[in-house]
Amino acid sequence: MVLSNTPITHGEFFVKLQANSGIRKLNIGKKFIIIFLVLSSFQLNVFSQRIGDYLQLAKIELDKENYLKAIYNLNQAIRMRPASYEGYFLRGYAKYRLDDYIGAEQDFTDAAQFDPFNSEIYHYRAIVKSQQYNFGGALEDFAKAIELNPNDPYIHLNRGRSYLFLKDFEKTIEDCNRAIELKYKKDNVYILRGMAESGLEQYDGALQDFNLAISKNKENTQGYIQRGIVRIEMKQPDSALIDFNKALDKNPNDSYAMFNRSMARMELADTTGAFEDLNNVIDLSPYNSYAYYNRAILKVGTGDEQGAIEDLNKVIAFNPDNIVVYLFRGRLKRSLGDLKGSVDDYSKAIEIYPDFADAYYERSQVKRQMMDLKGADKDREMAYAINEFHFNDSLKLQEAMYLKRLIALSGDFYDEKKPSDKVQDQYSDIEMIPAFSTVLFSKNIENISLFDTFGKKMYHSPVITLIYDDSNINTSSSNAELQKIYQDTSLLMDPENYYKKAVLLSHIQNYKQAIQEFDNVITLDPGYLMAYFDRANTRLKLVDLINSADDFDFKVGGNQDEVNFHGSDKSGIPEHTYEKIIQDYNKVIDLDAGFYFAYFNRGYVKAKAGNYWGAVSDFTKAIEMDPKFGEAHFNKGLILLLLKVNNVACNDLSQAGELGIEEAFNVIKRYCVK
Repeated sequence: MVLSNTPITHGEFFVKLQANSGIRKLNIGKKFIIIFLVLSSFQLNVFSQRIGDYLQLAKIELDKENYLKAIYNLNQAIRMRPASYEGYFLRGYAKYRLDDYIGAEQDFTDAAQFDPFNSEIYHYRAIVKSQQYNFGGALEDFAKAIELNPNDPYIHLNRGRSYLFLKDFEKTIEDCNRAIELKYKKDNVYILRGMAESGLEQYDGALQDFNLAISKNKENTQGYIQRGIVRIEMKQPDSALIDFNKALDKNPNDSYAMFNRSMARMELADTTGAFEDLNNVIDLSPYNSYAYYNRAILKVGTGDEQGAIEDLNKVIAFNPDNIVVYLFRGRLKRSLGDLKGSVDDYSKAIEIYPDFADAYYERSQVKRQMMDLKGADKDREMAYAINEFHFNDSLKLQEAMYLKRLIALSGDFYDEKKPSDKVQDQYSDIEMIPAFSTVLFSKNIENISLFDTFGKKMYHSPVITLIYDDSNINTSSSNAELQKIYQDTSLLMDPENYYKKAVLLSHIQNYKQAIQEFDNVITLDPGYLMAYFDRANTRLKLVDLINSADDFDFKVGGNQDEVNFHGSDKSGIPEHTYEKIIQDYNKVIDLDAGFYFAYFNRGYVKAKAGNYWGAVSDFTKAIEMDPKFGEAHFNKGLILLLLKVNNVACNDLSQAGELGIEEAFNVIKRYCVK
């Protein structure tokens, strides 16, 4: 398949940007779109009352756009009545609003099992399928929704958006016209129809629709922006600039208007103004690939090819599978004399999409420069064969959508200076959830995890309290309790009291002495399971502390050799290493194979040591024992992302989000959504 290196298409991007705006909002507090069965109060027993309470609380939270709280309440309702569509549908809607399209689709599918004649279920499932580039499935669901409710204009409007993305402009117009016939005459239907008319180069009709949209809602900047885009296509950049300025007058921080103004300024050869606009877009939306990509094009025009490469590095960081960006960067590296780097970029593009004829052809040219004539001839033959094979052969929809995903850029256009209240938009560093350790005194009881040990002889208490966030440790209480132990020497007469002392020492970060006390416990009682567990946790903290003191840049996949230091045990294994830590977790699992926190911790350490598949195996084992272990789903998802197993990764991240791990929605937004 041959692809040209062209900038992004405004129309294609806008349909993605606008995907939410025309969808009918669920007004839970006033008029919910699904008819619920109303029962008299005397018919409700205690069980159904509790379910109703959870559902009502969820609807209140949905109405307030508190989607995480809504999911929590819906989880309870689903747990109590798993054979009802309502909980699944509402939870799917909440996930959809959090940009978790995979999780939303699954919930809508579950809802359809219990209410197969509800058009809204298929309508919303179609929307989330389209967000995942599954347009074949989306169109099937839109058709089913229309069959069940042919007079709903919203279904036609949203199907029209899918057709627009597929460049089936005639069908987009048909759906818009049908929505208008059904008395839907808001500004966004005219904007959508105008975009389709623009795609057909029916610019006069497009301008009429944008003018009509503006007359209906002068505050909607999208009418001005889309009219400006059409004017750029009509080679009227001066008029386009006026429209973009009007949009920015209404909202000075509208980064989408700013981005398109930069396009107009490029057409007017106003390089300084274009740079200014793109820089501002990046300032407002620092993860916006479109802005970096187009700024790279500008930099090439000014001769700053190295600066362009730096911008493309950013784009690849956000879109690691974008084959066009690798092709662009490979060309720039070649022009700067970095032939090996150029070949590497073309090879990466081919690895991602083996039918990428352009990459084979250009790699052949570079190989010829490097005097690899045999390799050059082989690549050129491959490029020719791909072009011949695909000549007059239209791609199947599934392959075409896969290709679209590979060449799509990502990035939201919003005002980063006014932080979004959506958890998925609150960008932060992504890190694994760290290992759990025992806590005796905590600041917040809500952050404690529990493990039931009742009846298990290898434990010395009926329940274990654990945390993964050391900031939740109440060090003041720990210090006070430790002083009592020091003052009463009779407390150190048995392993249990030695263990308590060791845990408290670990609480106050006296890790070296804590490890010595755990050693004492194990000497007195070799079967004391929690001593092995917390000795491993304490040694892990000590390793991290020493690495930090040595200015070691600790990231997932750190080299174990970099932390082998300061002495060995009798087996020759250094005292403070990941291998030594894993040995203790192995012993814990030998003593109780059902203690799933040990699998979680061992997986965390394996990941830090670079044993990613071993980590995935341990997180999976922990999940098998406790399917509601959200932290394990989250860490497994992160590692699978690192391993490029994105589909499974995103499913695990969706599960983590459903189970209350807020950070999961941030990761989903950045790595599971285009």
